[in-house]
Amino acid sequence: MKKLFITMCMAGALAAMTSCGTARNAAATLDALDGEWKITEVEGQALKAVPGEKEAFIGFNVKEQRLYGCTGCNNLVGGINADPKQGAIDFGQTGSTRMMCADMETENKVLAAMGKTAKYEITPDGKMILKTADGKAVMTLEKK
Repeated sequence: MKKLFITMCMAGALAAMTSCGTARNAAATLDALDGEWKITEVEGQALKAVPGEKEAFIGFNVKEQRLYGCTGCNNLVGGINADPKQGAIDFGQTGSTRMMCADMETENKVLAAMGKTAKYEITPDGKMILKTADGKAVMTLEKK
């Protein structure tokens, strides 16, 4: 009986340590989203800088579960919900300013890609890939 009790205590302690480590690893992965990310590619096409337009980027504040950024023309604000274990990401309600710019092509591509995004991956070289639910890459970002 004493051996069974010791075994059960050790199993409980091991489970507690493992779950804390997993939570820490998940948080570290989620923390990797934090900060500003320059949008370098949308739907397989490199973004070209348009003279007079702003740089397209998305910023994530994981702690406050919000996003901000620029589509190359208008500013973005919204919410973010991410699950690092599943690699899932949801932008929720996203709004933007409504300025008319000389070239709206980049903005339209960025917004369309964000609307399709359901997953994310951070590659070993530090890039973030936003993907559709079936795993098709729709946007590539690099940390600023």
